[in-house]
Amino acid sequence: MKKLLFIPVMVLTVFAYAQTPPDSLYIVTYTTGSAWDASRQPHEQTWFKEHSANLSKLRKDGIIKAGARYADKGIIVVTAKTLAFAKEIIFADAAVVNKLFVADVQKLNIFYEGCLERPK
Repeated sequence: MKKLLFIPVMVLTVFAYAQTPPDSLYIVTYTTGSAWDASRQPHEQTWFKEHSANLSKLRKDGIIKAGARYADKGIIVVTAKTLAFAKEIIFADAAVVNKLFVADVQKLNIFYEGCLERPK
């Protein structure tokens, strides 16, 4: 009897796993928000320390795949199941909540696979 119950449970488990979509990549673009004080260095900004700690945690958790700065913007590439979940993660950041940064989250569609590394 136990074996008979085991088979349907296994089939349902495999089916549920197959229905779970794989993670997607999202790009987050950060620009300075209304709380940014141009007279202060980045590390002197209110909420900057908390923002850095949050990004560090997301990186250690494997959510952030890459990050960079260009011009006056910062970007990170994150992995999440859905756009809504990616936004939930990013918009919970104290620096975004408190308008130090404005974050824009968009689905990222890769057309050239590769690996980003810092130039040596």
